[in-house]
Amino acid sequence: MKTIPKIMLYLILAIVLLANSVYIVKTGDKALVVRFGENVKIESTTGLKFKIPFIDHVIKYNTEELHQLEYGFVSKEEGNSNKPKLGYTDNESESLLLTKGSYIVNGELILQYKIGNIYDYHYKVEDQIGTLRLALESVIRRNVQNKSLDDALLNKEVISAEILPEIRKKVNEYELGIEVVNVEIQNISVPSEVKAAYDDVNNAKNEKSGRLEEANKYKNSIIPGARAEAYKMVEDAKGYKSEKLGQAKGDVASFLQVYEQYKVAPAGTKKRLYLETMEKVLKSTKKKYIIDIQDGAVKYLPIGN
Repeated sequence: MKTIPKIMLYLILAIVLLANSVYIVKTGDKALVVRFGENVKIESTTGLKFKIPFIDHVIKYNTEELHQLEYGFVSKEEGNSNKPKLGYTDNESESLLLTKGSYIVNGELILQYKIGNIYDYHYKVEDQIGTLRLALESVIRRNVQNKSLDDALLNKEVISAEILPEIRKKVNEYELGIEVVNVEIQNISVPSEVKAAYDDVNNAKNEKSGRLEEANKYKNSIIPGARAEAYKMVEDAKGYKSEKLGQAKGDVASFLQVYEQYKVAPAGTKKRLYLETMEKVLKSTKKKYIIDIQDGAVKYLPIGN
């Protein structure tokens, strides 16, 4: 009867020692084995593992689980437990961003990550998620600050693609032990307080675009006609130039011909030119008169009436 309590005590002690001597690493898990405050082993293979009871302390992390960090908003469930409805509230301390030109916009992002290096994640940084949030804030603010207001509002996918490698680089520099899987901008919008002013600016831009389009249409309707008219004027000028050059050359040739004749027979040439000139003049005259004054008497003879 006296040995039964001892057996029970040994059995309980054995169970306790066994329970504290083994641990299980599940699929997707990695474990830190800590002894007297120092890491002595990283266990990454699955299965039943052994450790020194009461001395070794095991810390497990799931490295395949996808975590989500919300920036600029906080999601919450609304409604009853049977039909929960997902909603969200803005976090203006994070969401307000400045674009190029100091325009204010609201930015809402989701960052997806996994725990990669469990040693760095556990030992290197005290507040891993807070540091990750600060790194994301630094990257998104610097990126949006270099964007115009329209670019920030319309090109969410471009901004997401640009900040992803930047946040990965920062996470590696900080040795967070985190693997950033994706960054997705949910929304970039104008705050309600300045939306009316932004709408006015957009309306002015649209009106400007409309006026420019009308001006271009008018320009496109006028310029072809003006070009055609200018082309016709140039061609007419070329024709007039050719005509006058030909006429001038003909006049010069005729003058040189007459001049050669004049050099041979000056008197006869002069008389012929006089008669040819008078013929041209008298041909176009309707009324002609012959007046001859001899010895004080005037002879008057009308002809060609």
